[in-house]
Order: sequence, then C-alpha cells, then structure tokens
Amino acid sequence: MRTLPLRTIHRDDVNCVRQVPLFSGLTPEQQDLIRTLARPQILSRGERVHGAGERSGQLSVVHSGQIRVSRTMPSGRQRLLRVAEPGETLGEHNFFTGGRTLDDAEAITDARLCVFSHEDFAGLVEDYPRIAVQMLHSLGERLDEAERSLALSTVDVEARLADYLFQRPLLRDGSGSPAGIPQVRLPLSKKDIASMLGTTPESLSRALTRLTSEALITVQTDVVTLVDPEGLEDLVLRA
Repeated sequence: MRTLPLRTIHRDDVNCVRQVPLFSGLTPEQQDLIRTLARPQILSRGERVHGAGERSGQLSVVHSGQIRVSRTMPSGRQRLLRVAEPGETLGEHNFFTGGRTLDDAEAITDARLCVFSHEDFAGLVEDYPRIAVQMLHSLGERLDEAERSLALSTVDVEARLADYLFQRPLLRDGSGSPAGIPQVRLPLSKKDIASMLGTTPESLSRALTRLTSEALITVQTDVVTLVDPEGLEDLVLRA
C-alpha cells in the first residue's frame, strides 16, 4: 500500500493538545503554548501514518479515530499489535532510539492526529518533565499488555479469547443486557481480532462457537454476553 499525503487541519479547528492524557497535567496556558508546536493532521480510512523501516522524524498523538499498528513477522504474515485509540501515541520507539520505525501504522477509521517533530517534542520533554512521566506510564501499560499476550501465546485459542474479552470495557445500561450479566463489544473485525491473538479467523470462529456451546458466552452480531464470567476466568487461570 502506498503512503498517501496527509491533509493539514487549520489550527483553529480543534485544540487537540487539551484533549489527550499526555498533556493533561499541564496548565491551560502551557497546553496552548504546546499547541503552537503541534501540526494537526487528518487521515481518511486506509491512509498510512508511517511504514516499517521509515525514519518519520515525528511523534503523533491520536486525537480522534483509530490507528492500526501492525508488524510483518518473519513468516511474512502481518500481525496486528494494537489499535491506537484517542489519547495514545505513535512513534515513541524511534523518538527514544533515533532508529527507524518497526511497525506499520494505518488509519482504520477517519482519524485526526497531533503531530510533533522529534526536535520540538524533545524540547517539550525537557521543559515539562511530566510529559515524559506520562509517556513512561503509557509505555509501561503497553509492556504489561505485551507480556500478558506473550504468556498466553502458547495456550489454546479459547483461553486467549477469554482473556481478550476480559480486557474489553463493559457496556453500560441500555445495551439490552439482562440485569447483572456483563456484556462487551468486539471493537474490530474477527480477522483483526484473530491477528491480535496470533491465530486465524477460522480458529477464532471455532473458539467462539465452543465457548457458546459450553454456555460461557453468547454472541449477537458484535456484542458478547459473558454468561459465565467465572468459567471464562478458569480458562485463563488454567492456561
């Protein structure tokens, strides 16, 4: 897929700096100052933020939309690593190391980013160390997720799927859930979820069917009802 040009948003449209956790610890005046360094950009679905091996020279904060972050494995298969949501950052690796990007990043919905050059962002970190603390916190959470994923990578797909369901936010009242029975929404296609879990769409479908037949879950379109949370938890703990 070729890289498509990014279109710049007018600076007065949205102050993305005030709406992301990375800068939440700063005063409004400091946020407005940082805003002058941000280059707001918009992408359409399918447009690429960066490709593996590139020297982008920039760090991006997702303001709205979703960005797919994936890596090509030695086998040639592309593995979905994560989906960057609003408030999350892209390009930290080459910001900290000065190296090339390791992953491909592509918009899976229309998206807006706040983009900083490495030089400008290094100055921000020097002036506002709290930003670095916030980045380390975010990277620590991502490392925890990677370690959990690695620990589960050798167990059966049902256990990996059960763990994935537990990581989804619960749907609020009004979703049609029976009283007291938790529900979650599958935020991605089955193909992408399978890629994130290190399996195939066919294996994921079989795992959903087995969990349903064992009365652990029910599935309606993209909503999964956790009929037996304790049973799902047992699957993960036995893994």
